[in-house]
Amino acid sequence: MWEEIPGPFREGIDALLVDDEIVAHPDLPGVYTLGECVTDHWPDGYSGQGEVRSRVLLHHGSFAALAGAGGDFDWDRELWETILHEVLHHREFSASEEGLERYDEAVGQNFRRHAGRPFDPAFYRDVPASEEGTVRLESEIFVEATVAPEAREVGFDWRGRRYTVEVPASRAVQYVRVRNLAGGRLWVVVWRERPWWRRIQPAGTSGVEEIERRAQGRSPQGER
Repeated sequence: MWEEIPGPFREGIDALLVDDEIVAHPDLPGVYTLGECVTDHWPDGYSGQGEVRSRVLLHHGSFAALAGAGGDFDWDRELWETILHEVLHHREFSASEEGLERYDEAVGQNFRRHAGRPFDPAFYRDVPASEEGTVRLESEIFVEATVAPEAREVGFDWRGRRYTVEVPASRAVQYVRVRNLAGGRLWVVVWRERPWWRRIQPAGTSGVEEIERRAQGRSPQGER
């Protein structure tokens, strides 16, 4: 697999190494680190940081742990995804970019959300949105809406159409899973307007609730 990646994309990566390590997440059961990109600067002899050199590590123990957890585990697909992911980490680090690192952080926060752990409710904002305002994070899609404090209906756009969902009035940030769109993978994140003096206070996990709703579509004339 490594040799099939064109040479220019592997430039600056000195080796791909496989170890036996099982790298489990410190507080999320069933979550493992499959690979890492270990990067260093080689001094240039002129007091500068110098060239960026990396090694890609694959943790065989983590792969085996996931494979043994049940379900269908496609070794080839997981290996390709992990290798290419770490190569992209190297290229971004070399270019002093951090898009993939922020994406990984967002994925981690979403894992915490699903595990019922404290998380940053605005984690999806670390991922660039599409032209229509949606954020795709692995298998899930997020769209954001801001409404008045007592609003009981939320409007949002999805694939060129306008939809609404009914929600209870709440002081919390609401994650609304839309059952009848995108196979239930679409989440509308509802932020309620707050007084200016409360906007400087970050919304904690205690201020987040998750609910499920069916969306109602509207025609261009605003008819249901």
